[in-house]
Amino acid sequence: MEAFTRFTNQTQGRDRLFRATQYTCMLLRYLLEPKADKEELVMKLKKLESSVSTGRRYKADACICACVLGREAVQRRP
Repeated sequence: MEAFTRFTNQTQGRDRLFRATQYTCMLLRYLLEPKADKEELVMKLKKLESSVSTGRRYKADACICACVLGREAVQRRP
């Protein structure tokens, strides 16, 4: 459990975990879509996949913005 906690405390580890979750949702949705009685579950998987995808995208954007702002702050110093 300690190794898992260390892994998820790293940005790269969290991204890998979210990516695995996103792709698992895609796979399950693909496998369950043909089954008529699983429509509600398929919709939940779609929503979860979308949320994870959006979260991953914004985390990457926030990191890039922070790097750019940090570089600009260093360049402005006298």
